[in-house]
Amino acid sequence: MELRHLRYFEAVARHSHVTRAAEELHIAQPALSKQISQLEQELDIALFNRVGRSVRLTEAGEALLPHARAVLAQVAVARAEMSERVGLRKGRVSIGTTPTVGTRLLPPALADFSRMYPGIEFRLSEAGLQTLLEELEAGLADMVIVSLPLGDPAVTVEELFSEELVVVVNNLHPLAAQQQVRLADLSSERWVLTAEDYDLRASVLSACQQVGFVPQVILEGGEIDTLLRLVAAGLGISLMPRLGIPPDETLTVLQVTDLDLTRTLGLAWRDDRVSAPAARAMRQFLPERLRTEVATRFQML
Repeated sequence: MELRHLRYFEAVARHSHVTRAAEELHIAQPALSKQISQLEQELDIALFNRVGRSVRLTEAGEALLPHARAVLAQVAVARAEMSERVGLRKGRVSIGTTPTVGTRLLPPALADFSRMYPGIEFRLSEAGLQTLLEELEAGLADMVIVSLPLGDPAVTVEELFSEELVVVVNNLHPLAAQQQVRLADLSSERWVLTAEDYDLRASVLSACQQVGFVPQVILEGGEIDTLLRLVAAGLGISLMPRLGIPPDETLTVLQVTDLDLTRTLGLAWRDDRVSAPAARAMRQFLPERLRTEVATRFQML
């Protein structure tokens, strides 16, 4: 039994899918299937049942999985200790984030970090809250930037900043002549919202419910920038984080007066996992750097 067999086995078990595991491992799907077959032949037992395009662990596979993960964790410890001795000349950091932070705040921060440690590579994932937490749980992300609170005792959180949620409309909309608006007065408007995976959608629905109406959703899905383009085109209105809205002559931002609408973002990671030196360096660097960037942008608004 070789280390690569355990790594391949764990990836297939986690994804319940050979093709997706192969994509993560950057190997061809037939080659991965062959490696799993070799492991099963060596152990003389089936580890997976094939169910359509997916796979499911057998009882033997379920028994092997914690052992495989324990071995891989020990290998990660050894590699991290060796990396400590090399310093930060090489390494890789995986970050998951909400799209607004990924678009507006992270680029200059990552560029500054890269200038400090030019040998560090990055993996960046932009997604909704549940997807980001799943990536953190699966070890695909070293840290994630998400809305708080989380309510998961296994996840360590450092609060980053809070930002206002505002209504955004097309500059030809009748409300565009105003600077403020009551959310309760928007019950007859057509809304564009993010997909269900995004916590922003839940915030919008909750806010509307608090003032007594269910929004008429004309479109759902898409990233923040796409939704802003739809608002600019006149399809509907939306409720957005203030920092997620770039200067745009086709959009008007309205402050909500009848509710205190904000969201708080934090940096989250798992302390029960071994962190590589590059990830620890990023955790130390990122909070203050993002707070500085946010403060600068608030001054410009």
